[in-house]
Amino acid sequence: MRRLLALALASSLLAPGRASGDESEEARLRARLKPELATPVIEVVRSAAAQGLPTAPLVARALEGASRQAGDEAILEAVRGYAAGLAAARRALGSTARAAELDAGAGALMAGVPEDSLASLKRARPSGSLVIPLVVLSDFVARGVPVANASNAVLAATRAGAADPALLRMRERIDERILRGEAPTGASREGLRELLMKTPGTPKERGSREPRERRQP
Repeated sequence: MRRLLALALASSLLAPGRASGDESEEARLRARLKPELATPVIEVVRSAAAQGLPTAPLVARALEGASRQAGDEAILEAVRGYAAGLAAARRALGSTARAAELDAGAGALMAGVPEDSLASLKRARPSGSLVIPLVVLSDFVARGVPVANASNAVLAATRAGAADPALLRMRERIDERILRGEAPTGASREGLRELLMKTPGTPKERGSREPRERRQP
């Protein structure tokens, strides 16, 4: 998951506005994939580009699958599935979402996070990047925190005004608790409580209760 965080950060810093495919991407796909696989993958990439969706994550998944010697059908299914995830992420985050946010949002959706959780995060932080909140959310789910608890923790922290460094610290604290053998649900609850206790202007008693799932602002 730290690799996912690094990739998301790299996307946001190096190519924040890139959302369309190009000939160099197609050339890479043709060079690495068998012709019978390259053609349908490129079709998916072109379709995503026509919709204004980021194509770099699709190319990356195809090439990663090839590096792992996955079957053609599995690679194509993964690329198609992620393209659908990118479209769903834009539906949840809005048409102004940046490429890196759509990539991180698609990752969260593929992990099982519902679209309305992404939409709630957008309402909680209407301006500013959502890359880190979304990556932290995906990380929690990957660590075994139930989706509802993970969504609640990140959403409550975001509503409380927690900035990205605070969210990353909460992530590390929760990871540490889980590695020590604490149950993921309890670890997420305690990690959130600690964050809220340290967030200026946050009522301290809020940290002692489990936040309500999908509470409207």
